[in-house]
Amino acid sequence: MKELLSLLKEEVVEVYPKTSQIFISGITENSKEVLPGYLFVAKRGTTLNGENFIEEAISKGAIAVIRESPPEPSFNKIVQVQVKNLKKVLPKLVFNFYEVSPEKFFLIGVTGTNGKTSVSYFTKTVLSNLGVKTAYIGTIFYDLGDEIIEAKETTPSILVLGNLFKKAIKKEINTIVMEVSSHALAQDRILGIKFDLGVFTNLSQDHLDYHINMENYYQAKKKLFTQYLKPKGKAIISLETSYGQRLANELKGISKILVNGEKLRAQILEKNTGLKLKVLSRGKEYEINTLLMGDYQVKNFMTLWGILLAMGYQEEDFIYALKDLKNPPGRLELVAEFNEAKIIIDYAHTPLALEEALKSLLTLKKNRLIVLFGCGGNRDVSKRPLMGKVASEFADFIVLTSDNPRFEDPWKIIKDIKRGLNNKTSYEIIIDRSLALQWAIKNLKKGDILLVAGKGHENYFEIKGKKIPFSDKEEILKIVAQLARE
Repeated sequence: MKELLSLLKEEVVEVYPKTSQIFISGITENSKEVLPGYLFVAKRGTTLNGENFIEEAISKGAIAVIRESPPEPSFNKIVQVQVKNLKKVLPKLVFNFYEVSPEKFFLIGVTGTNGKTSVSYFTKTVLSNLGVKTAYIGTIFYDLGDEIIEAKETTPSILVLGNLFKKAIKKEINTIVMEVSSHALAQDRILGIKFDLGVFTNLSQDHLDYHINMENYYQAKKKLFTQYLKPKGKAIISLETSYGQRLANELKGISKILVNGEKLRAQILEKNTGLKLKVLSRGKEYEINTLLMGDYQVKNFMTLWGILLAMGYQEEDFIYALKDLKNPPGRLELVAEFNEAKIIIDYAHTPLALEEALKSLLTLKKNRLIVLFGCGGNRDVSKRPLMGKVASEFADFIVLTSDNPRFEDPWKIIKDIKRGLNNKTSYEIIIDRSLALQWAIKNLKKGDILLVAGKGHENYFEIKGKKIPFSDKEEILKIVAQLARE
């Protein structure tokens, strides 16, 4: 139990009804997670206003609510604490409550349209191999070494981070690598945290439903380096897209390591069971064998290389730790084989990511390259025909299906995708994703590669505000097992 007003001190504007002490046992901004004795954070979000859920919080046993607007006398079963700026107050409140400080950790923040998960996952893996107790917080899960927690957001709120930091301290973790999304940066969701290393992978079209245009999107990513980097922090910037060079040029007075350029780069020597690479690093050449799959992982690999150099490691010190490096779950992951054809899942849900995934598989195919995908509802509509264009350019056959339609009609989403298809590549439309997978797998021929794109590691469907359990990987394994019995 902690006394709330002493945690807030001078930040309080008004307390209603007046009281000198409020002891709380927990903090949450989700009314469904409230337990007796909790403080409910009634925060205004981009789509929901937490103040509309105060009644539910009261019914679940909340003892107090913190809010920006004046207290309402009608809520007479709960203590209401008004503060001027809830966003700025939360870090202080959370870190005081959990008795943690972000300063206790070496923090690595990774941002970019594609590659955040791979780079972060690689960094966690290699640092652990080097004996550094490291946690990973990102899209696929929150990994605290001996504890894996389901990820509800790529970059969780400061309330969730406070609890994760407390767990990390108890486990003697001293380094944390985090994926930092453009939404989290634009919304200042990580206010109160400063990173030792800021990492930029790339920028391509995505999330324009939120950011409106690419310039806003870029400026959101840039905030990681201009607002959330420590004064002596370093930037690792990949030059794989023009935005990387722009960022490098615009960041003044910051120590930078540029990768995937002239001085730090890699080329593929072989790609059978994994990528064999020749790396040019600071005038020397190194040959590295990995278990990585996908040409695009070369860029992510070199971004990892830059991170290790920025941390002070010498090439000879970390090369041995790269040997067992493999793709994260749901990133060009070989799930099954059927009729001597390979079935691979990938999280690719942007035009560039889909293009990179398909290009990587082109050189491995012995017959047809088939792609099964859809686009998310209530998200960037303009990228849908671009996804269709990419698919028809690099695949031999396309299966269009549903992918997190949310509140949109799946047929309307597919109609948008179809506008980008050419007249040469054949396609099939099967809205039900399970039936689409069944049809695609059943029709595989020897030497085919089926790329199932868009969901990767995800284990749910978002439909009309509900998350329905669904995993591409589990569904594929079930279908293959069923077809094998027939």
